[in-house]
Amino acid sequence: MMSQIPDLAGGNGQQKRKILSGGEYNHITRFISGFHGLAIDCEFELRNRFRDVEPMALTCILQSEIFNRVRGHWKQDQRGKRLLKAYEEQKNLYDNALLIRMACAEALNPVTLCRMLLQEKYKTRHRSHISQLLRYPHLIDDPKLAANVQQCIVSDNQDGSITDLRRRIVGEEYELKLKNLAKEAGIHFYDEQDLRRMGYDKTPDIKMILPFLYKGSVINWIESKANFGDTKGHKSNIQQQLQSYCNRFGPGIIIYWFGYHEETPALPDNNIGITVLADFPAKEDLVFMQLAQEDPAETPTTKEDSSSGSQPIVAECPTKELKKLS
Repeated sequence: MMSQIPDLAGGNGQQKRKILSGGEYNHITRFISGFHGLAIDCEFELRNRFRDVEPMALTCILQSEIFNRVRGHWKQDQRGKRLLKAYEEQKNLYDNALLIRMACAEALNPVTLCRMLLQEKYKTRHRSHISQLLRYPHLIDDPKLAANVQQCIVSDNQDGSITDLRRRIVGEEYELKLKNLAKEAGIHFYDEQDLRRMGYDKTPDIKMILPFLYKGSVINWIESKANFGDTKGHKSNIQQQLQSYCNRFGPGIIIYWFGYHEETPALPDNNIGITVLADFPAKEDLVFMQLAQEDPAETPTTKEDSSSGSQPIVAECPTKELKKLS
């Protein structure tokens, strides 16, 4: 599973497309909805079929489609009863992989199916106990069921503790990449820990100490998303995070490192001050306010200035920058 983590060092691999048209996106989602089998096999087929598309974009689109497909299953209590009954009736017919077979037949992620089955089997237990059994399947009192659950965990690339760990690592890798690129560009910023120490609750990944211009727009913050920016997911990000950033700090940038749907940057929801990118902004598109010391030969000093031995700090903005600001 860890092989799916993208190389941040910028290897020599061929550049893949990250910005997808509506037709291309719909073609990918139709393939996913028509695929019969495990999501891990669907991901492999996607990467073979759409070779010119960023592989992690395909992974994220698959994740979003499967999430939308299964999120209604939690309301179906009867399904858990049926799954448990089917397992009990068939567990002696197969040496292994029974739950994997059932997941394929039910069009469910293996870990999702395990969770539903365990919730029905241990319905008197607290839900946290079910989560513990999925993390440590050897605690399940039925050895055959424990072996089946373990097999589901290692065969699922969409749900479970291994998948959660992989996604967390990828997210942290790209947050670090954002900070390194910002430092290389000469941007001074506060990170999330700095902002929380200052008393902020909802915080972007980096908040500029001094705003800069990107293609004429003032930028106060940048949010990193190790994800693909489809229109539905982007609207959700605006409601849950970005709107509060704009209200509190002003306009900013969200980077979807694995690309986005071509309609995402043009959504009217972005008019509150959101710029959508698929990579860190190019250096030639950035304009900075320069903090510089005045030349003492040109600026007369007072007695108070002379005695202190310090020079006043002023904000210096070139003519080009002043025009952009106006």
